[in-house]
Amino acid sequence: MKRKNASLFGNTLMGLGLVVMVVGVGYSILNQLPQFNLPQFFAHGAILSIFVGAVLWLAGLA
Repeated sequence: MKRKNASLFGNTLMGLGLVVMVVGVGYSILNQLPQFNLPQFFAHGAILSIFVGAVLWLAGLA
């Protein structure tokens, strides 16, 4: 893979990781508010998505 393509792919992974982390944190926060009445089942997935996003972010740095 050429350096330009590798850099673009890494930046894409970093951006995707950032989006996944922000969505996970946002859902975790919204899940704590009773007026939204969100299912508790997805709360564990939201916490997991924060770690998945961090792994994607680190993969983009490599």
